[in-house]
Amino acid sequence: MAASVTEAETHVLAAAPGAGRYTGKAADVYNWMRGRTAHLDDTQQSAREALIYRQGLEHAIAAGDTKVIRPHRCPACRTYGLFWREQAGHAACVNRHCVDEHGLSRTWSLERLAQQHIADRKLRAVGTT
Repeated sequence: MAASVTEAETHVLAAAPGAGRYTGKAADVYNWMRGRTAHLDDTQQSAREALIYRQGLEHAIAAGDTKVIRPHRCPACRTYGLFWREQAGHAACVNRHCVDEHGLSRTWSLERLAQQHIADRKLRAVGTT
């Protein structure tokens, strides 16, 4: 948790240097982030939300809940069918047609899944999915 709070604080200070250091409880850090960065442009706010979402995925996986990966679409083929590869530390697509240049299943970092999730959520909000 301490590393997540430090990462959140570092992110805010890079985007909004005048925000000041975070001194609250770990459970309140995301509210602090949103409050200190509400004035930033859409791209920066999306990056903030992706960081928050990624950390949530990391915490769930660390607690043994790898099923948090399954509701995400593959960023390449857009099908459902991702699963967590513990050894690789990535999500992998099970679509046999979704392979890289070496014929291997495409894999995705939690950061990439979080970015895609936030982008998809924004599209749903404006009704263009």
